[in-house]
Amino acid sequence: MTLVLDTQVTDSEWAQIVERISRRRFFGGAAGVAAALALSACGTSDAESDSASDTLPYTWGEFSGDVPRDPKRVVVLDGRVDLEFAMMMDYPIVGSGNFWFPDAKAGFQFPGRTIEDASFVNVAGDFSTNFEALLALEPDLIVITAIGYTSDWYGTERLSSIAPLLVVGDDVEPIAGHPVDWRGALMAQASQLDRVAIAEASIAEYDDKLARLRPMLQEKLGGKKIVFGVQTPTGFLVHQRNLRISVAIDAGLDVLFRDDDNAENSFELSFEQLDTLAPADVIIAQARDQEALDAIKTQPTWHRLPAVQAGNVLTSDARYNQGFALTAAIFLDVLEEAAGRITAGQ
Repeated sequence: MTLVLDTQVTDSEWAQIVERISRRRFFGGAAGVAAALALSACGTSDAESDSASDTLPYTWGEFSGDVPRDPKRVVVLDGRVDLEFAMMMDYPIVGSGNFWFPDAKAGFQFPGRTIEDASFVNVAGDFSTNFEALLALEPDLIVITAIGYTSDWYGTERLSSIAPLLVVGDDVEPIAGHPVDWRGALMAQASQLDRVAIAEASIAEYDDKLARLRPMLQEKLGGKKIVFGVQTPTGFLVHQRNLRISVAIDAGLDVLFRDDDNAENSFELSFEQLDTLAPADVIIAQARDQEALDAIKTQPTWHRLPAVQAGNVLTSDARYNQGFALTAAIFLDVLEEAAGRITAGQ
């Protein structure tokens, strides 16, 4: 039986996993039994492979370590920021977290970039890690988000005994006092990995798309007040500082409630407080689930909002809150749709 375990894995559970993996490899004639047995120790394993023999020093936030220059088998654990970064670095991805969409393949949120043969290493809607599945993939690099690392969502000690970690984030520190700087974060991380050219090319593609769309977005949405947020079962979470807002700023748009100094990035409104959104001409919202969508539609305070009455509400993908050039470029499409929506309603 496969165990899907919380971040706090007991020594006995860990030993059981390693034993099963070792037995499976032995009877299957696969190489690497000794490497699997070495993982039974609670401390950090060497986790060395040919691909990891050439390493680079890397630091991001609270993390410092050595990472392989050219990894061969990469696993990401969330499936958003970490996945996008690994894709942009041209890493060969063999496994991914699947926190958001249980029936979708890894990378499907990026058109034309779905990773058809990547296996999942966690349960959708849960931060628990399937360590048995992870071990079976024999990764030589595990990519994890900065928030996942500092919060120890996935069990950092166990992960680091399997393979070297690469911690990534889509903003530069300090996390406040400026719009989310995904460009700066991408370049700072890529430069440590000797992949600056790849990062520069992806940023250039975004900038080209921005240059094409910005005049139209200015014409249709310029002067309009736009709110970004999330519909929840109890109200509305107003976003003040994230990648979506940075893209809107790039486009020269007016973001209602923008606050570059709010390190928490948002504030929440109850259903009774939804009239706070009344100044908005356009609402670009995400919904955590169908329950949230259904709940807000029953609220008179929601239906009284001018943007709702005008039909200027868009529901967008929840994974586009954070990321790098790929996500930013996709969110330009969302703004283009918003421009078409508000034009049709005029």
